[in-house]
Amino acid sequence: MARFSEEWLSELLSKNDIVQVIGEYVTLTRKGSRFWASCPWHAERNPSFCVSPDKQMFYCFSCKKGGGVINFIMENEKLSYVEAVSLLAERVGMTLPEETGDEDYQKKKAYRKRLHGLMRELAVYYNHTLKGEEGREALAYMKRRGAAAQIMPFGLGYAKNSFDDALRFLKARGYTVKEMLDAGVVKQKDGRVYDVFRNRVMFPIQNVFGDVIGFGGRVMDDGIPKYLNSGETVIFNKRYNLYALNTVKKRRNLKSILLVEGYMDVVALAAAGIATAVASLGTSLTKEQARLLKRYTEKVYLCYDGDDAGLNAALRGVDILEKEGLQVFVIVLPDKMDPDEFVKKYSADAFYALAKKAPAATNFRLFMLKRGFDMENPDEVVQYGTKAVELIRGLKNELEKERYIKFLSKETGISVESLFSQMGKGKEEKGYILPVKESNLIKKEAGEEARLLSFLMDNPQLLEKIRGLTPELFQNPVYKKIFFSMEEQIKRGILPSCAELVSDFSCEGGADLSELMACKPPDGMMGQEEYAEMLIRKLREARMLDKRQELIAKTAVSTGEERARLLREISALNREISKAENFRG
Repeated sequence: MARFSEEWLSELLSKNDIVQVIGEYVTLTRKGSRFWASCPWHAERNPSFCVSPDKQMFYCFSCKKGGGVINFIMENEKLSYVEAVSLLAERVGMTLPEETGDEDYQKKKAYRKRLHGLMRELAVYYNHTLKGEEGREALAYMKRRGAAAQIMPFGLGYAKNSFDDALRFLKARGYTVKEMLDAGVVKQKDGRVYDVFRNRVMFPIQNVFGDVIGFGGRVMDDGIPKYLNSGETVIFNKRYNLYALNTVKKRRNLKSILLVEGYMDVVALAAAGIATAVASLGTSLTKEQARLLKRYTEKVYLCYDGDDAGLNAALRGVDILEKEGLQVFVIVLPDKMDPDEFVKKYSADAFYALAKKAPAATNFRLFMLKRGFDMENPDEVVQYGTKAVELIRGLKNELEKERYIKFLSKETGISVESLFSQMGKGKEEKGYILPVKESNLIKKEAGEEARLLSFLMDNPQLLEKIRGLTPELFQNPVYKKIFFSMEEQIKRGILPSCAELVSDFSCEGGADLSELMACKPPDGMMGQEEYAEMLIRKLREARMLDKRQELIAKTAVSTGEERARLLREISALNREISKAENFRG
């Protein structure tokens, strides 16, 4: 995550009050010291979306999303951290630090904007051509494909069967040959300049902001290649973009995204009413595209062509998507069909029914592995079982391993005991360790962490005065990072800002701000330092109980001197816990 200077970020946050910013997106109603609204990211009857002007934080008590004003913009506009900061800076007329005094940067930015304008004008021209006399054949083709209603939503067009039609159009609009070459819409050879796309149905490619950055073209005759895509340019890099993501990301309550291979698949699925499909851009799926998907969803359905090439591409895609932390399901189409063919023959309902039964990533890997063996041959069944066990062994979750071993046993007829033995663990020694039950105090201590951190964020000047404050008090990893950041800023003579801390850390995966949002200051019955020290004592006691449970778990699998040492540590901890309880009593 890019870091901006504390002074600059503080000014940005002070000029972008969270109530004013969020109020531009939803209707806020004041109740006491806070504002409430229906959450912008899910349907609800009773408003559970809360904005705290004091802490400059928001939190939805239903969907658990929360953070500062930067986090809200990131979530609502589906932007990266830097992009959200840039939007907020533009909102209040601030210049990003790296732009200040950087004349070269400003020139490059202006040039990219110029190329975006060129591509937009050309896309509009292609669209008008499709609807004109010279686009009659291409329009008839789109109608035959059942995609006529998608011409406007996707901005589809037609490039004339002409050597230089686009070149002449853009020249008339005031663009130079260099600009056309840099945008990738013309080529130059032996001193002659000519159009890249000729006699093709055109699919404008847009980035997530809606800027046209490239084109895909489907040929109307027997020309090769069948599909032609823009090459890499100043404004277009295939690895970092996905076709139609700019429209899919706007869908309310987007729970999953469907990833297909081609432009026409996306358009055909949309024509059938399936409007969450995106496509890679003429290349194999990249890790950058997977990361882009991760910004908008946690779940991806892969649906490539049902032939061998498509299934193998899906298998590679599963690995890439899972490495980026996405939950992956694979829709396997029958009879080597592509998505376009399937929905035309069987309907969207049939597609959804197939998606419901789509195998998860590991199931799909086993399915692909099994295709290489003759399951009627006992020797090959054993070979398949051996390879499948190797695949299952690589899973990180022990419960998943057990589930898939049982699945494999049913599939092959090989006993669970034999399969576990092959994996290196006999049935009697699988060794699955169940989590240790929490004590009542441990269940409560997450709230104590939030109270302590909230108090420190409101009173950072006390950080160096309170005894016993250490990062180890915090189990919540985000709370611990916030505490570390506060310590570092105090050491540099800076009083940390609550709003800045929230903006820096609340966007991290798994950060739950409900506890911080619910915290109230002490009621005045005790002093500030006394209140903090009381919370610290509770957390220290919880940490000791954590340690004791950890040691008890270790004694169950230890013997001899190691077990004796662990028991001595437990005894010492018991004495410390007893002292703490006596002090508290």
